[in-house]
Amino acid sequence: MDETVTINQLAKIFDISHHQIRYYEEKGLLFPSYTDNNRYRKYSLKEIYQLAQILMLRNLNLSIAQITEVLTSYEKNDYLKLLKEKSKELSDEISKLQKIKKVVDHHYVNMTNQKVNSTKYLKNKHLEKIITLKTNETLSAKDMFKFQLSKQFFYSDIIYVFEEDEYHICIETERKTDFIMNEGKYSSIFIFGESDDEFEEQIVSIIDKKNTPIYVMELSSGIFTNSNILELEVLIPEKNNLLE
Repeated sequence: MDETVTINQLAKIFDISHHQIRYYEEKGLLFPSYTDNNRYRKYSLKEIYQLAQILMLRNLNLSIAQITEVLTSYEKNDYLKLLKEKSKELSDEISKLQKIKKVVDHHYVNMTNQKVNSTKYLKNKHLEKIITLKTNETLSAKDMFKFQLSKQFFYSDIIYVFEEDEYHICIETERKTDFIMNEGKYSSIFIFGESDDEFEEQIVSIIDKKNTPIYVMELSSGIFTNSNILELEVLIPEKNNLLE
């Protein structure tokens, strides 16, 4: 009784194409158990396990050359070292993806929230200062290069802290902080515009009427829209929340 399978049946077991199996054969990673009189490739349980190992190693992003080395020369300690390294890489990748998901979820909430002036209660926000500018200055491309702003700058909500004749561009952080937005009630005012001049005029008019500091949040979800209209959220402490 023939207990082998054909190349198409082997492909169905792993939900891959027979071309992929032929590719592994061409690279010397897998061979059929035998070829019958009709020139059909036949694969036994041994080849099924071999292919499972090859596919797992490919899932671990090993190259064909690396897989060849694993299959031909690895001993137990070599496998243990490989598994430990790949486990660390996978943990790092999972952490990275979790952070990306958090950013994506945050963008979605920002883009779907109705932009209505209101009063909101905020918990402490720890802010890391990126750069300080005079109120008549704007961030330039050269500033981006000079201060080597990371991609995290673009994926985070940017918070501008206005104090008298200068403002600080910050991002929220869990590390050592330069400023703290104290927990409490804040008046939330949304302003819209197409240029820095428009925003500056609106922000200055608010600062003139209120005691500093004033916090202005540029939502990171702005990178997901093609509109020329940008939005900022002005946050004004209702109590004497002072910078610490």
